[in-house]
Amino acid sequence: MRILHRETVNAALREGSVPPEVDVVAGGLAALLTLPVNLGGEARADSTNPEQLFGSTLSGCMVFALEHTLRRVHRRPEDLQGLAVTAEVRFGRAADRTNQIEVDLWIDLPALSQEGAEALCEEATRYCPFHQAIKGNVDVRMTVRARPTPP
Repeated sequence: MRILHRETVNAALREGSVPPEVDVVAGGLAALLTLPVNLGGEARADSTNPEQLFGSTLSGCMVFALEHTLRRVHRRPEDLQGLAVTAEVRFGRAADRTNQIEVDLWIDLPALSQEGAEALCEEATRYCPFHQAIKGNVDVRMTVRARPTPP
């Protein structure tokens, strides 16, 4: 692999925290990770959890990948007007008792036809390294919502 970018992220258990909390630090990022309440954590307005970070990483990366793909196929920048990606990340236990995650991605491309939007999204998954990293490991269901077809 030819390295295009590198990041280092440090995570450390916050000493004495019960339930456990993790401090995460990287170049412009400082976050406090806590467990979701239904997994034993406590509600904290100043924290996030791994599932939220995963969802934001995947949805944000897809936005970048869609923009990159659009430039590659020489479409107009207006074609991305209204672009939004929403990720719902679910954490659960599989039949073999391993912890698993699954994701629903809703991609809104209201400036494109349904066919054009679906083709763009399919191509964009090639350029999203996070989508590639989880391919075959995480069940991702992608729903593409485009310009409504006139009656």
